[in-house]
Amino acid sequence: MLIAKFIGALSAYGRPGQIAFAIAVGITLAVIPGGTLLWILIFIPMMLIRINQAAMLGTMGLVRLAAPLFDSLTESVGYRILTVPGLQEPMGRFLSMPAISWFRLDDSFVFGSLVVGILGWPLFFAVGILIVTVFRRYLAGKFKMLFRKIGAKVPWLKKLGIGISASRRLGVSL
Repeated sequence: MLIAKFIGALSAYGRPGQIAFAIAVGITLAVIPGGTLLWILIFIPMMLIRINQAAMLGTMGLVRLAAPLFDSLTESVGYRILTVPGLQEPMGRFLSMPAISWFRLDDSFVFGSLVVGILGWPLFFAVGILIVTVFRRYLAGKFKMLFRKIGAKVPWLKKLGIGISASRRLGVSL
């Protein structure tokens, strides 16, 4: 049902900016390696504030599938920043602080992922606005008709269509 909530979130009556914010957070979380304290400290507040969680989790899941394609980019960005001669001494002091090691910022992959996630956030937001606008304008009606036609023959797709229609009707931001 996560797919139904994600498609329903795109066609919900909420403002496109709210859904684009959730998409941008989902992309950022997908870029940062999961299981690190840094990822957890970003993920938990995003689950507690009122954003479209279906859009965030759905985007995070989809982008996480393609994330290995960008790992070498984030690794090289982190390595270049951590090895800049003028930054080695201040970064060394910062990274030697007691609790900072828990964030794994001394790892070039984690640090590069954080930098790419933060610097790419405006681009991710713009992509989210584009996705919501295109989906609402051109694809929402076609998805609805497709699920109606197929739903008559396949029961679980009928439930998917009902879930999408219900979330859109209520304007739910799950």
